[in-house]
Amino acid sequence: MIFSSKYSQRFDKILRYLPHQYFDSEAMGGNNILVIDDSNTNLVLLESLLVKDGYRVKSVLSAKEGLAYIDKEIPDLIYLDFLMPDIDGLEFIRLLKKKESGKDIPIVMLSAISDKEIIRQCLALGVIDYITKPINIHKISELTDRLLSN
Repeated sequence: MIFSSKYSQRFDKILRYLPHQYFDSEAMGGNNILVIDDSNTNLVLLESLLVKDGYRVKSVLSAKEGLAYIDKEIPDLIYLDFLMPDIDGLEFIRLLKKKESGKDIPIVMLSAISDKEIIRQCLALGVIDYITKPINIHKISELTDRLLSN
């Protein structure tokens, strides 16, 4: 979870009935950010933060959906959850780097795992930053602005 709270499980259950595309961010201008996480709670929270900051955001619930999206549109930045049921973050990066269109997309890994070996592997594969959950929303805003500033 992005935030620590006894209410996060209840919130996640409620969000299952609310489409994560609730925010029509694709109609906005600005840089395009892809958020990949298997938790609706995390998707809605990150998407709302990034949309508020003026970015276009596409949120998907799986790494496979993320790869399919990149075949259609190349994002300027990817926020990627490490632990997902279909493909983990490391495998996603390996598959993405095989695509010509995916080689230069900056990736920020988000994870509850703080294992130094996993972090090292992610950075070795080209991850720009590895942020452990619960995340600091101010850090996400600042990092996004810094990575996407022209």
